[in-house]
Amino acid sequence: MNLVELLCFFNVCSFSERSPIVTIPALGQVRGSKMISSSGRNFFAFRGVPYAKPPIEELRFKDPQPVDPWFGQILHAGRDESPCIQFNGMIQMFMGVEDCLTLNIYTHNFDSDNPRPVMVYIHPGSFFFGNGGAKTDLAGPAYFLDRNVVLVTIQYRLGLFGFLSTEDSQAPGNYGLLDQTMALKWVRDHIDSFGGNPNSVTLFGCSAGGVSVQYHLLSPHSQGLFHRAISQSGTALNHWAMKKNVGSYAKQLAKYLNCPQSNSNELLACLRKKPADQLVRFQKKIGIMQVFPVGFGPRVDIERESPFLPAEPIKLMESKQIYPVPVIIGTTRNEGGGMIRLLSNNGKLLKEFVEDPAKYFRYMIGMEDDVEHGSDNTLNEILNRYLNIGKLSQPNQFNQLGDIFTDYLFHQEIDRSAQLLSKSSEQPIYFYLFNHSFHFSMNQIMQLSPEIDLGAVHGAELLMTFSNMFFPPLRSLKDLKVSNMVLDLWTSFARDGVPRSDLIPGEWIPTTESQTRYLRIEAEYPALLPVNVQCRINAAV
Repeated sequence: MNLVELLCFFNVCSFSERSPIVTIPALGQVRGSKMISSSGRNFFAFRGVPYAKPPIEELRFKDPQPVDPWFGQILHAGRDESPCIQFNGMIQMFMGVEDCLTLNIYTHNFDSDNPRPVMVYIHPGSFFFGNGGAKTDLAGPAYFLDRNVVLVTIQYRLGLFGFLSTEDSQAPGNYGLLDQTMALKWVRDHIDSFGGNPNSVTLFGCSAGGVSVQYHLLSPHSQGLFHRAISQSGTALNHWAMKKNVGSYAKQLAKYLNCPQSNSNELLACLRKKPADQLVRFQKKIGIMQVFPVGFGPRVDIERESPFLPAEPIKLMESKQIYPVPVIIGTTRNEGGGMIRLLSNNGKLLKEFVEDPAKYFRYMIGMEDDVEHGSDNTLNEILNRYLNIGKLSQPNQFNQLGDIFTDYLFHQEIDRSAQLLSKSSEQPIYFYLFNHSFHFSMNQIMQLSPEIDLGAVHGAELLMTFSNMFFPPLRSLKDLKVSNMVLDLWTSFARDGVPRSDLIPGEWIPTTESQTRYLRIEAEYPALLPVNVQCRINAAV
């Protein structure tokens, strides 16, 4: 098998012959490449197209600026660009570059007379790692480009580069979210050159990407830039999604790099002179659980003249300050399964967690500076009473702890968000539960005991919708069925705001304030089901 055949096996093959050139009237020409979808359809890829000026030197820790035109030259966009500079907590590696504000466009043709719906994807990664590429992350286009859509995946500044704040007007933060808005403006202004319909844009994302989608529903900066939204496994109400101690981490960073801490201008001037690879090492220094603490993330930036987030998300939602578009929101059955891998495979971390679980819960929800010993003692008592956490070793105990992680870090707030959206928005809100396990054993991949039940873990649906180089193409009938089901639902929703698939019985009816219902997405018995109100009440108590 040669290299081209090998890449095609992993659904990321591309060919240089007949490389397409597109003219973007306001910017210049761009040369792409030819790729092949999972079913054999040819399509065109334009990767690493800049949507903003490089956020380096004096533009570090500042709002993004529109990209300069490149008239007179052809921009080469035939391969994946480097991700944004980061410490990837999952694989414990440094990677990427600071000049990274680019997007990838995948399209079948450039017909402006019959434009296709556009789907803009925001990747996961706890706001400090991940990217929108096919070869370096889980965002390959081969499955989506079996359908008649234009897919756009974006990169935005991560970690301290995207979210550092001095909690004043000098550095209010949220630059990474503003990058996303800038990318949406680029799509609005230029996607028609690639056969996309700027009046039919669906914003979607998973985990931190799903949270970002909800922030755009709440932000005045993003109004009118998209027309539908899909929020997977993440909501603005999740405890870990909003940071209230970014300023504290900024001072710790300044101390770490021998910069002034008390004066914001001096602190920022010093940090702007530091090499990016020195800055990013701070993320590893503060880590205690691979993906926790986040440290630098979204915040209410009222110090900004025009805030991206003018108030706490719960207040904006309750006061109906929500951009009114149709929304799909949902979660996987076992969101907390990944946390079990971290604990069960790391004896030192497991020992420390058992000794003081409340400490680690505080880091998970971004309240590491809010030490209330009374509440810590209460949480430790509950965990020991119902879980015997001091003797955490048996698979069933790990399963129970996974359920706690799932409910506390994801389910309860995603459920609450679906309720508030259905109450506050005049547009339909579709609620789902993803309940399908990838046919490759996730226990084997994560080196766990087969008795530990991972099931549909956090991000499981991404394996059904995006191709990547880490897993071979879908082969099992159940995987293929669920993949087609989700792609049907997502792309029909992108087309006209109503999710449909012949693989589910009946219609997917929106959830309402009076009747909360969700679609259970799985291979065997997909069904629209009512939420058990009594279970919700018991969980809240």
